[in-house]
Amino acid sequence: MGHHGVGRGRLWSLVLGAGLALAIVGGCKEQKGGYTPPPPAEVTVTIPQKREVTNALEFTGFTRGVASVEVRARVKGYIEKRFVEGGQRVKTGDVLYTIDPREFQAAVNQAQAMIAAQEAQLKLAEVTLNRVREAVNKEAAAHLELDKAQADRDAAEAQLDLAKAQLVQRKLDLEFTRVVSPIDGRLGIQTLDAGNLVGASEPTLLATVIDDSKIYARYSIDEQQLLSIRAEAAYKRPGEDGRDGLTVLLGLANEPGYPHVGRFYKADNTVDSKTGTLGVDSIFDNPDGVILPGAYVRVKAIFGKTEAFVLPDVAVNADQLGRYVLVVNDKNVVERRAVRVGASEGRLTRIIEGIDGSEHIVVNGLQRARPGSTVAPKMVDESTLIDGDAKAAKPEGASPAKAETKPDVKPASGSGGESKTEPKDPPKPDPK
Repeated sequence: MGHHGVGRGRLWSLVLGAGLALAIVGGCKEQKGGYTPPPPAEVTVTIPQKREVTNALEFTGFTRGVASVEVRARVKGYIEKRFVEGGQRVKTGDVLYTIDPREFQAAVNQAQAMIAAQEAQLKLAEVTLNRVREAVNKEAAAHLELDKAQADRDAAEAQLDLAKAQLVQRKLDLEFTRVVSPIDGRLGIQTLDAGNLVGASEPTLLATVIDDSKIYARYSIDEQQLLSIRAEAAYKRPGEDGRDGLTVLLGLANEPGYPHVGRFYKADNTVDSKTGTLGVDSIFDNPDGVILPGAYVRVKAIFGKTEAFVLPDVAVNADQLGRYVLVVNDKNVVERRAVRVGASEGRLTRIIEGIDGSEHIVVNGLQRARPGSTVAPKMVDESTLIDGDAKAAKPEGASPAKAETKPDVKPASGSGGESKTEPKDPPKPDPK
C-alpha cells in the first residue's frame, strides 16, 4: 500500500514538471512572434552645388515665315491655265496662273489706235495754229481766232497724253493676266482650276506664298520680367547698348532641348494693356525648312551666365502648394522645403530661393521619404547623378537600424505579463 502511494506521488511530480516546461517554451515562442518595427527606409541624398548656369527665360511662341504674300487676281476674267500645284516651291517671277488675255489684248490695241488718232489731231492743230498766227501778223485774222487755235492745239496735246496713259493701263491689265509669284517660297494649297471666273466683285485669292528660308518666332514677355531685364540693360534693347545680338534658342515639339540657334530681332513699342505683355520677334535661319510656319515652339532667350544652386530634375517635386524638395535633417527626419525654381538646363533645375547649399536633398527613394518619417540617408555626389553613374556611398549620419534579435525571455515568477500554461488533468494510474 505504501509502495503504491510513493509511485503515485512521483508520477504527479513528472506530470507537473512537464506542464511547467511546456508553459515556458510556449511563453518564449509567443514573445518571439510579437511585432518588430521595420528598419528606416534607405534614401539617396545629395548636397546642392553652385554652378555657372545660363541666365535664361523660357517662353512658348509660334512661328511665321519671314515673308508671306497673298496672290490675288488684279483683273476680272476666266482662268485659262494653272501652271503649278499647291505645296510646291516657287521662285520670284514663276507663272502661277494665266487669265484669258484676249479681251485685254484688244484693249491695248484700241489704246494704241487712240494714240495714233490723237497724234494726227495734234498735228492738225499745230498746222492750224501756225496759219492763224501768220494771218494775224498780216492783220488778216482777229486775235480771237489765234486764241482759239492755240487752245485747240493744247487740247489735242492733252488728249494725246491721255491716250498714252490709257495705253499704259491697258498694258498693265494685260500683264496682270499672267499671275506670277512675287517672292521665293512655298505655295499653299490651291483650289482654283481653269475655267473659274476671278476678280468679278473683289480681288480673288489665288494663292499664298510663304518665304520660310528664315523664320520668325513670336513670343510674349510679361511686364514684371520685362522691367527686370530692362533695368539690367540700362533700359536699352539688344544692339542699342553695345551688346551683340541677344541669342535665342528654339525647340520643336518633337525635339529635345533647343537645337535651333537664332537671335533677337525686334520688339513691340508698347506693352499690351489687355495681357500685360510685350511682343518679341526672334529670327532663325531655316535653309532646310525644318521649322514650319504657324507651329507652336519652345523658346529660350539667353541673357548671359550666372552662378546658382542647381539640383537634378528628379529632386524637385510639385504639389498644390507649389514646388518643393525633400530635406533630411541632422536627426535623419524628412522635411518638406518649399523652393522657387528657375529655368531647367539639361537635367538640372535652377533653384532661386529656398535652400542655402547645406541641405541634404533626397534624390532617390522619394516614394519612401515622407515628411516626418525617419530614413537612412546615403550620400552621393551630384555630378555622378548628372552623369548617370552614381556610386554607392557610405551612410550619412546614423547607420540604418538592423532588425533587433531579442534574447530568449524567461517568464518571471509572479509577473503579471507572464504567459501561463495550465496543466492538463493527470492521467489515471494504471490499476494494475
